Order: sequence, then C-alpha cells, then structure tokens
Amino acid sequence: MESVTTHSITSLVLIGSSLLVPFIAFGTYRGSGASLKKSIAISLIIALWGAIMYFFSTSWQFELGNPNLAWVMVILNLIWPSALVFAFRDFFIGDGLSLKWLTLTQATRFMGTLFILENIRGFTGTLFAYVSGFGDFMAAVIALTILVQTFTGGKPTKGVYYFLIIFGLLDFVVAYSLSISSSPGVAIQSIAFGENHSMNLFPLALLPYFLVPFATAYHFMMYLTIKRNPKLNT
Repeated sequence: MESVTTHSITSLVLIGSSLLVPFIAFGTYRGSGASLKKSIAISLIIALWGAIMYFFSTSWQFELGNPNLAWVMVILNLIWPSALVFAFRDFFIGDGLSLKWLTLTQATRFMGTLFILENIRGFTGTLFAYVSGFGDFMAAVIALTILVQTFTGGKPTKGVYYFLIIFGLLDFVVAYSLSISSSPGVAIQSIAFGENHSMNLFPLALLPYFLVPFATAYHFMMYLTIKRNPKLNT
C-alpha cells in the first residue's frame, strides 16, 4: 500500500470521519423522516463507495499506467455524487431533508485546517494548504453560526443558506484547482513552491476521493431542499 506518514491527528480525523460518513447519511435521512429501510440502504451504498475509494487510493490508482488518470478520477468522483442527486432528486430529496443535518455536515469542515498541519510536515504545497485550510475553516464557521441560530430558536433566512452553499462550493473549486496545479507532473512552481504534494496518497486521499465529494453532494442537497421547501423545514 502506498501511503504518506501524516500526523497522528490527521490520520485519526480523516479515517474516523470517513468511517462516520455512512452513519451521518443514515442520520440525515432518518432524521428527515425517511423509512428505516431507505436510510439503511443509502448508508450501505455510501459505505460501499467509501470502501471502493479506499482500495483505489491505496492500490488501484497506481496500476493505471498513466498517473494523470488518477486526477481524472478525482474530478469525476467530485462530480458524480452531486449529479446523481440531481438526476434522482425525487428519491434522494423528496419534499426536502433536515437542514439541521445538512448544515451539521458542513460544520465538520474544520478538519480542513489539517492541510496547514501537513504543510508544516512538508506534505502539501504552501498556497494550497493555506487557502484550502482557511476556506474550510470559514465554511465551518458559517455552518456552525447557522446551527447555533437554529438551536437557539432563530430562523436563518434562505440567503444565509445560499451564502454557505456558494462559499462552500467555491472553496472546493479553488482547493481542487490548487491541488491539481501543485501536484507532481503539473509543477506550476508559483503554486507548489517546490514542495511535496501528497493529496493522492492515503490517508490524505480520503479527502478528494470521498469526504469532499460527499460534502459537495450535501451542498446540492441543501439547495434542492430549500427550493422544494420554501418554509425552510429544519
């Protein structure tokens, strides 16, 4: 298995968060009123997806022959979960999901600050680490602010949710652009600053291959929920 020796905190957070993803999905659907059967089915599908991405990031990607194909997989994997949600919105969204659960997932983006920790250890490019880490931190703060307002009796407006959606997605676009630009083989030195970039190696690879696509899909699920439920059922 090809991997990178990350800080123990980074490994614990990334692996632990990945293992929790199916349970978060279960909570989202069950908490939104979905049947137990549907909630379990979606959770199992996501767990299978996570297992496939684990094997891809640790082994299969290194058997592709052309290393650039791994980046194609990164981009495709970012797109297809959200595309699936849009294509089958009646199944995945229905009349709307719990905005509390959808927002709670975005609040976990504090883990993005781990980029800065791994930059100190020399595993990520400087500009990528600081831009991505700060962007994830701000997205998490916005989400947490919404949650605090919700749980204290407030009623966040649609504009607040849309701001979180737009900011969160733009942060991912910038992060992916910097990640690819500062990767070995692309070598835009103004981006990479000549440093190592190990985002395709386990456990850092769990972010582009699994955690970020899952969080991206949740942005679109939030958008579709708001569109289908103007009263903002939380």
